[in-house]
Order: sequence, then structure tokens, then C-alpha cells
Amino acid sequence: MFLVETLAYHLKRSGLDFSRSGWRVILVHVAIIGVFGVWWPYLKGIEFLDPVLLSAYACLGVVFAGPAAAQGLAKDPPRTMREALTRIAMATLYGEMMCVVILGSGLTTVYSLRKVLFGPDWSGLAWAGVLGLTGAIAMAAVSAWIALRFSASVARGALRLIFLALLCLFFFKSRWLPDIAARGILVCSGVAILSFFGIRRALMARD
Repeated sequence: MFLVETLAYHLKRSGLDFSRSGWRVILVHVAIIGVFGVWWPYLKGIEFLDPVLLSAYACLGVVFAGPAAAQGLAKDPPRTMREALTRIAMATLYGEMMCVVILGSGLTTVYSLRKVLFGPDWSGLAWAGVLGLTGAIAMAAVSAWIALRFSASVARGALRLIFLALLCLFFFKSRWLPDIAARGILVCSGVAILSFFGIRRALMARD
């Protein structure tokens, strides 16, 4: 019970207070899960098990973590590095939870409604999952740094540009995704570390 209350408290401080937004937020999340976790996998069928598509799904946490971090910092900027890291961790947790639910729903849909005699590439999916986790941390950290250094609106604008660049990269070079997971993990880790230093300097400048 204490763990649940602690998680709810930090999610609220991170801008993810679902109790205030009510049914609208719940319906939006249900719609996202329904479209990407049920409808699209059903249409794709066995093609959903393509390593490229599964790798992309394993990285969906990136899409949710960055905006969540920017939203939380806009409402209540952190005063210490520890608080900033907690916000980033909660935004990352939220993004990864959405990723797991959508990916799990997609696999469940395919295997329950289609006759599939083989499983996904679990090794490749695991690497993609680690890439998605480090990418979510990096995106949340970058978003937090931009929000602290400039403003939340600038952070949201920067995230749109980053997402557009990632979408173009996936559209033209999607087949590379399963093969560059290890290098991507290193890049995302480096971006996150640099962003942490930037966040520390931004907090010190505010003091």
C-alpha cells in the first residue's frame, strides 16, 4: 500500500495526476491501446511479428516519457537534482508502462485471433526493449533540461521536432532498427548523461 501511495504521489508531481483529468484522460489512453494494441496488430496479423515492427513497439515509451516530463516540470519545477531525477524516473516509468501494455496487447491479439505457429525473436525484442528504456530516459531528460533551461513550451516544440526526425528516420531506415540496438543504447545513454549535467547546471543557475 505504501508503494502504491508513493508511486501515485510522484506521478502527480510529474504532471500525471489522472484523478484531476477524469474520464477524458482514461478514454484517451484506452483509445491509444485499442488502436495500437488491438486494431493495428489484428490488421497486420503475422506481419506484426516482424522484428522491425516489434522493435518499434518496444521503443514506444519514448513517445510518452518526454511529453510527460515536460508537462510535470511546467506545473511544478523541481528545486533539487534529486527531485528532478525522480520526475524523470516517473515519466520514464509511465512511458514504459504504456509501452508494455501496448506491446503486450498487440502480441496477445495476434496469438489469440490468428493461427501463429512461431514466436517472436525474443533476443532481438529484449535488445529493443533496452533501447526503448534508455531512449525514454534520454527523451525525458532532454525534455526536462530544455524545460528548465528555457520553458515548457520550448520543450514541447523541441519534442515535436525530435519525434518528426525519428519518424522520418524510421520511415527511410526502419530495417536498420534491430541491428543498431546496441549502438543506439550507447547513444541514448550518452544523451541522458549529458542532459543530467545540463539539468544540474540549470538548477544551480536558478539558485
